[in-house]
Amino acid sequence: MNVVIRELRWDDADALISNYYSLLDEAKEDPLFGITQPPQRPDLPSEYRWFSELYAAVLRWDAVAYVAEADGRVVGMAEVRRRATRVEFSHIGVLGMYVVKGYRGKGIGKALLRKTIEGCRGKFEIIVLEVLATNTVAKRLYQGMGFRTYGVLPGGVKRADRYIDVELMYLRLV
Repeated sequence: MNVVIRELRWDDADALISNYYSLLDEAKEDPLFGITQPPQRPDLPSEYRWFSELYAAVLRWDAVAYVAEADGRVVGMAEVRRRATRVEFSHIGVLGMYVVKGYRGKGIGKALLRKTIEGCRGKFEIIVLEVLATNTVAKRLYQGMGFRTYGVLPGGVKRADRYIDVELMYLRLV
C-alpha cells in the first residue's frame, strides 16, 4: 500500500465530508467509538461551511491540516486549529484527527500525526487534544508521539445512558 501524507487541498472537501459521514455511521454501531457526535447528522451545506472555515484558517496560519492518501483515496486527516485568537492563548493548537475503517492499524495515523506535529512547529508552542479514556489505541499513539495526560474529565462524554471519561493531553513543541 502506497501512503502519501500531504497538506490539505481545496479539492479534498468532498472526500473529507464523505469520510466524516462514514465515521458518524460507524459511531452509531459502536457507542465507544472515538469521535464526538453532533446531536443530528450535519447537512451538506454545513459540512461545506466547516471545510471552508478550516481551509481559510490554514491560509491565515491559524491552522495546519494534512490528509493521508492510500490506494488513491483520502483515508485520514489531522488538523490543528489555534485555540483562540486572544494573545494569551494563541500559542496553543487543538488537534483532531481520524483514519477511516479499513486503514487503521497500518501506521497511517502515526505518519499523519508525525507530519502534523512537524507542520505545527513555528506556528504553535503547545498542542492539546481530548480523547475518550476508552480509546486505548489512540491514547497509545498519542503517548508514543510524546503527548502527556494533564487531566481527566470524569463523565465528559454522555452517550445514551453511559458516561465516558475524557483524557486531556498535551505536547509541548518548544
